[in-house]
Amino acid sequence: VECSYEPITVYSARWIDCDDKKKLEEFKIKAVENLAIDGGGHLTYLAPTRVNLALMEERWPDVKFRATREHH
Repeated sequence: VECSYEPITVYSARWIDCDDKKKLEEFKIKAVENLAIDGGGHLTYLAPTRVNLALMEERWPDVKFRATREHH
């Protein structure tokens, strides 16, 4: 299997929740470069800086940026 690695800057990871499916889809389109799926299959935002995270939380009030996630 061929693969390549690219370095990225990550300040913090936040697990994403949103009750409004339309807003979530809009968020996913706008934030695509900073989104990942964790090992449990959950949508995760990878904030490159503290300022970036604060701005995203301010700009997307309907999206919940959770610092922790429950394991079930």
